[in-house]
Amino acid sequence: MIPNYCFNITFKQSWIKTLNLKVLFCVLLSWFLISYSNASESQDELIIRAEKSIKNISTLQAEFTQISSDGSYAIGKLYFRRPFQMRLEYNVEKPFNLITTRNLLIVDEPENKQITNYPLSETPLAFLLEEDFSLTANEFLTQSMIHNGLAEISLRKETGDRAGELILLFEPNQMNLRGWKIIDAMGVKTKVTLQNEIYGGDLPNKLFGRPIY
Repeated sequence: MIPNYCFNITFKQSWIKTLNLKVLFCVLLSWFLISYSNASESQDELIIRAEKSIKNISTLQAEFTQISSDGSYAIGKLYFRRPFQMRLEYNVEKPFNLITTRNLLIVDEPENKQITNYPLSETPLAFLLEEDFSLTANEFLTQSMIHNGLAEISLRKETGDRAGELILLFEPNQMNLRGWKIIDAMGVKTKVTLQNEIYGGDLPNKLFGRPIY
């Protein structure tokens, strides 16, 4: 038979362990809630800073590299003047240009002296050109994270115009645009990386003019 004093000691030790576990649980729960709150604030802050960075762009020119999961690869030059105007010059075997206007995406094939027009809404980058630019529009599910040293802002839309996922890539300190990744409705992934960016320079109007052949 266990002596009463032994039972009391055992009971007290058990009670102390239970109390310690409760305290530990409360501490861990508080830490989790604080960490979750900080993470949410951090995500919101990244989105706010990224949105402000894009809105502050007057002009941007850069070289780019484009790699797709279908095996295609290209290099070229980007010219960007907000709002509405972007030009991508592809330096490939048969060079072509993508030119945007307020409503159109123009595919320019200089070698064939041919242009093809598409609604601007068919390109997932269209929202970057909008005057009232927002990363938190109701049509998108917006998320953010730091990954491989870059701030990633993901915008996903399941159906309709611009369906797919667009991930904008930023240098996290100054929040300069470093490129983007596009995952279209068919699952094809395309990544564009910017190099040698120049912000705020003068870009001639002819870069964004409709070609006349």
